[in-house]
Amino acid sequence: MRPGFIWAVILKEARDLLSNRLLLGAVVFPALIFAAIPTGIVAFIEVNELDPAQLGQIEQYLSQFPDLSPKLAAQGFIVLNFMAYFLLIPAMVPMAIATQSVIGEKVARSLEPQLATPMEVSELLIGKAIASATPAVLATWGVFLLYGFVNGAIADPALTSLIFSDVWRVAMLSLVPLICLLSVLLGIIVSSRVSDARTAQQIGGFIVIPVIGVAVAGFFSGQASFNMQQVMIGNLVVALLIGVALVIGNWIFDREAILTRLG
Repeated sequence: MRPGFIWAVILKEARDLLSNRLLLGAVVFPALIFAAIPTGIVAFIEVNELDPAQLGQIEQYLSQFPDLSPKLAAQGFIVLNFMAYFLLIPAMVPMAIATQSVIGEKVARSLEPQLATPMEVSELLIGKAIASATPAVLATWGVFLLYGFVNGAIADPALTSLIFSDVWRVAMLSLVPLICLLSVLLGIIVSSRVSDARTAQQIGGFIVIPVIGVAVAGFFSGQASFNMQQVMIGNLVVALLIGVALVIGNWIFDREAILTRLG
């Protein structure tokens, strides 16, 4: 593995991405939408009195926050329940960048010079994956910080402390980048076998279904957040899947086939 080749790919991909403002917007906008929904609910609760009948329906969940008032506990339950969706952002958002990274270059014939170099396929895949994942990771981190501080300002600083817990800080620093890398690697692999960006994104969309299932299951389970053990297991599983994706990508990323599948 030669870092020089990987770094060259990263720089080239970064230049291409920075010149595409529409694609950059597609990275940030979904993250903001995910964060805006629970923040709006928190603001609504803050300016309205809680209905005792509704409070009784969620009383069993509010017991997870014994040190908070009922109103603040309800807000805490909301913000933590939606935290699982921060794992969807790095799973879904990088897919557009990843598919464009290969298919766009195939159509523009700008992939040929890279494939003509002595660069190994694994080096090309890693460089493209890092370049495609980085914007989604940074967007997720930025919105996560905004989410914590804005909700704390709307209701109470206690919400900021709940959001910036040890578990979620570890998840943001480890699990989010790993999910991003896995998503873009699979997106790049799919893109290398098809010639249409829309087809690649549709196929790639199936990749995030298991993650969506986990998030939705967590939302309806009544458990406000993940624990550290679950985050560590998630890190291990996703890291193993990244290794498998690299092996598969190295195997199916056929230089000649890519250059001839131009649709």
